[in-house]
Amino acid sequence: MKTDVKKWGKFLLIPLLMAMILVLREQLPAGSRLGKVTGVMDEVVAVNLGMIHGVRQGLRGRIFKFDEEKKTVNVAEIQVVGVSEKNCLVRITLLIDSLEVDQYVDIEGTLSPRTLEKVDIISELEENARTYFAIYQYTEPDSANCLAQCRELLQRNPDNRLAKELIREMVRNYFGWAEREWDNGNFAFALIYYSRILRIDDKDESVYENIWELLDLIDVESEISLEPITGGKPPDYYYALAEQYYMNGQFEKSKAYFNFLLENFVADDLAVLEGIKKNDQMLGLLDHLHQLRIEQTRRAGQEQQERLDEEQEHRKKLEQIRFFRIVAGDLFDKKDYTEALVYYLKLLDLVPDDSLALARREFISYTDMILIPEGEFSRGSSNREIGEVRVDFGGNNMLFRELPKNWVYLDSFYIDRCEVTNRQYKHFCESTGHSPPLQWQNGTYPEGYDDYPVVYVSWLDANAYARWIGKHLPIEEEWEKAARGSNGYQWPWGDRFYPYRANVKENRKNAPMPVGSFPNGANEFGVLDLAGNVWEWVDSDLKPYPGYDESLFYFQKGYRKVYRGGSFKETGDYARGAFRGDGAVDQIYYNVGFRCANDVPGRREKLVIENNNPEGTLKHTSGYNK
Repeated sequence: MKTDVKKWGKFLLIPLLMAMILVLREQLPAGSRLGKVTGVMDEVVAVNLGMIHGVRQGLRGRIFKFDEEKKTVNVAEIQVVGVSEKNCLVRITLLIDSLEVDQYVDIEGTLSPRTLEKVDIISELEENARTYFAIYQYTEPDSANCLAQCRELLQRNPDNRLAKELIREMVRNYFGWAEREWDNGNFAFALIYYSRILRIDDKDESVYENIWELLDLIDVESEISLEPITGGKPPDYYYALAEQYYMNGQFEKSKAYFNFLLENFVADDLAVLEGIKKNDQMLGLLDHLHQLRIEQTRRAGQEQQERLDEEQEHRKKLEQIRFFRIVAGDLFDKKDYTEALVYYLKLLDLVPDDSLALARREFISYTDMILIPEGEFSRGSSNREIGEVRVDFGGNNMLFRELPKNWVYLDSFYIDRCEVTNRQYKHFCESTGHSPPLQWQNGTYPEGYDDYPVVYVSWLDANAYARWIGKHLPIEEEWEKAARGSNGYQWPWGDRFYPYRANVKENRKNAPMPVGSFPNGANEFGVLDLAGNVWEWVDSDLKPYPGYDESLFYFQKGYRKVYRGGSFKETGDYARGAFRGDGAVDQIYYNVGFRCANDVPGRREKLVIENNNPEGTLKHTSGYNK
């Protein structure tokens, strides 16, 4: 039975202690300090408060005890009359019950221990820093300790004024003392003081200049070899020479005299041993400073080389900018706009905000383009129109992709007058590193084919060119409106087909022709080659028009793009403005090229491009002529 009591007693002890702590905490008001009575002398009571208390003279409180029911019983009311580091004296203002040693004391109005600890640590650091600083020409430990205290203060509070001022004063003192010792010929102490400045601020260039000059003086003197040391003199003579050499920075010579003293006089002389030790320390300092000088010289040389490289790169950049401006301006004046664009883009890579290059890039993007006004147009074909051409197509159901016919409204836009040529596409390839068409040899097209439409380009190639020049591929609706006009003609010139107005199969050319070879095949706005010559990629996926009867023709699934306009290989029926060809985005064809479109700058505006404008800028006028 006793064993069980002991067993359970261990478990009951912890809850009882916790309960007592809770009772004590409940009895104490917030912001109070608890102590114990350690002595009683008439009306004065001594109280132990612990290490960190925050009790101040004049505070009031009480002395209390616990009764049998663990409730507090007030014994006396008190007022603090004296405070020490761990204790205080209180005077009894009202005695209520018997007063005994070890009773509890509650003094109100004190700071929390956490706040007190923070305040005390900073105060202690500041006091320590002052103490270390106050020692005249601080010893090595005091110097390091003062700096350590200041840095800890700044780590806790970067705006600590005392720490900043002490550090500044230390640097000023070290500078002054180093110069004084240098003037007195005591190079050793001068080096010591300068090295202490480097511990505080290793970026101070003036310190390095003084140290390097001092090292040069020491090195010059060190080149003079030491004469053999001869005996016959008293120890003080050799000791004085050793100290003199030490002061002059000749630490190897000083060490030699100290060693002579050890070998020829007292072997364990403490002063001599200390002299050897300080010479070894200074030799270590000299070695460190020499290494530091080598590293700084290397770093300075590297920084100078980087500055020279940067200046050379800057000069090279200026030369490139000047060259690109001259070449681009000359090409622009010659109206070779696409090649001029190559150099303006190179210029913008170097100077992104060059106003002239930006203006002329925008100008070039609209050069040789035709404005197609806003309004409705007839898209697609009716059943009657398909029936009229179906005889020539035989069983080809591709015509059904033109159904149904409806009216579509488009805002005004620009479209290239002609298809993109080999010469224009070559500028793009050279400027961007884009792969040239497969049939080109050594990165270029055959001689004499400058103005032929570029072919063997995929939709991806065409889209990349359009983005490079600041345009986009026309969508199907834009291309068809340009090809059929506001009247919805079958061909750009009307509803009657004339073979001599387009490069189609009926002409038997069997190959592309230079762009613009059929001026009488232009549409009502002046756009050329919209019928025949080569097919043209557009920026639209192949999919049915709204309202299409899917039972007529099956649109295959997959990501395919549309091309329009027919080519030299097909008959004129394929060159109608409503016909829709298609191909994969990465597929190339020997009879497919493209042209570009562009938005009108600003909504419902007309962009007037004046080719004779000497600045090559753009003028915007509200509205347009209908």
